[in-house]
Amino acid sequence: MIGKASPSTEIGRSIRKRNLNISVEIFVCFFFCCRIINEKVRDYNGLQGRDLRNMGLNIAKVLFLIVGTGDKKHPDYPENYLRLLRKAIDETDAATVILLSSELTKDIASKLQEEYESSRQVSIQDFPEKSMEFDADKCFEFFENIFQDLKKKGYSPDNFIIDFTHGTKAMSAALYAIGMRYRVREFHYIKRNNDKDGKLIEGETVENFDASYARELAILDQCKMLFKTWRFSAAKALLEMEAPPKKLKTTVEHVKMLADFYAAWDRLDYKTAADSAVSFEEPYFDFVPTEIVRQWVEKLIKPVKQPDKNSNKTLPQSDFNENAQIAIDLMFDLYANGLRRLEAGQVEDAAIRAYRMAEMLGQIYLFQRGYASDWMPVFNSKVKQFALRKHMKESDNSYFYPPFGRKQAVEFLESIFHPKTAFLREMDKAISNIRNNSILIHGYTSQVKNAEEIKNCFDRLLAQLRPLCGNEFDNKLNVAMFMNSFKDNNR
Repeated sequence: MIGKASPSTEIGRSIRKRNLNISVEIFVCFFFCCRIINEKVRDYNGLQGRDLRNMGLNIAKVLFLIVGTGDKKHPDYPENYLRLLRKAIDETDAATVILLSSELTKDIASKLQEEYESSRQVSIQDFPEKSMEFDADKCFEFFENIFQDLKKKGYSPDNFIIDFTHGTKAMSAALYAIGMRYRVREFHYIKRNNDKDGKLIEGETVENFDASYARELAILDQCKMLFKTWRFSAAKALLEMEAPPKKLKTTVEHVKMLADFYAAWDRLDYKTAADSAVSFEEPYFDFVPTEIVRQWVEKLIKPVKQPDKNSNKTLPQSDFNENAQIAIDLMFDLYANGLRRLEAGQVEDAAIRAYRMAEMLGQIYLFQRGYASDWMPVFNSKVKQFALRKHMKESDNSYFYPPFGRKQAVEFLESIFHPKTAFLREMDKAISNIRNNSILIHGYTSQVKNAEEIKNCFDRLLAQLRPLCGNEFDNKLNVAMFMNSFKDNNR
């Protein structure tokens, strides 16, 4: 015999039953919510999923179509004009259509939107201001905002299609210009069909073009700006983003070669620059180095002559003089390079170049006196006396001391009564403090506050070369500053 359930058992069954009912209710709600969401998504997409694909439409593509007024005097208006607009839409595979309309064309745009609401995603973008369609700059700003909004939503300008057939000339010009800005590759224009009296009749066609020639010229213009600010690698990278049209293929290849040449020269890689030096005429890109410039870069790779360290003989003075000329040319080039670094705001890099110029000037003075800081001979009495006073040790090679550092070179020049010793000490103090405090050397902060002082050091060091070069000073400076002149040239 089964006994009666206890009160606690009954309560437990009641709770379980209630929980089951709640679970069923939650499941049913979830099921219907999923159906509703699915239907809403399908409705939102129109036919973007299965149906758009069946229609051959591309959900990534966007057509920008200007809506004008059309010929209101035509007996078949507005149908005759709507036919043109339909032609522009129907001959693209864009699933999204943006109608660009003004206050005067809202009705036409609305009618067109209604016609395509079940087959494509059609939206209307009205100009926010009256008569704005007659101001090309305001049109451009309006289109810019639309493009930016679409990019934020994940659309790519690579998939934009621009039809600028209709609307005001200002609207068409602005839409074409915005296409150039975003490197749009697909443009449409409706070629109308007129009868012998000039009246519009059926039979119009859609003319397609990619504007590749105009787009590449715009890219070349951007490269010119990059050249003027010495960003040569960036210019080359920009050109490599897409294949150029056939007519400009040679020009693009030339500009890439120029970018390689100047980039190498600008980073002081003279050997690579000399190997990549080019000579050709390029009407679209007037940055080709002259023969004098190419010869200058060739000179900069010339090595200084060195003595035989296993011999007790040093170089003849003619070789030392030649070494001095090599160093002088390098100083000119470091000066121009340093100014470019300052112009670009790269103060730390400029300080290092000024430091090297000051050191190199001391080396030039040594060359002119028959010495080289890297090969100071033990067998020279003046060097021997200086080394003894400084307690310098001889190297394993008994013929030469270890290389003299910057300060030792200045001190040795002072010991032989060189007249420029005081200037070298002054420069050494000014530049060494900036250089040593640089975040690239020993410091922890930028030296941007010292930009003017560094520029002053550059100019004072350069001035020391004038008496060493005579009539050649201006020629050397002009060729060394060839790249610097880019920013001031209306190329």
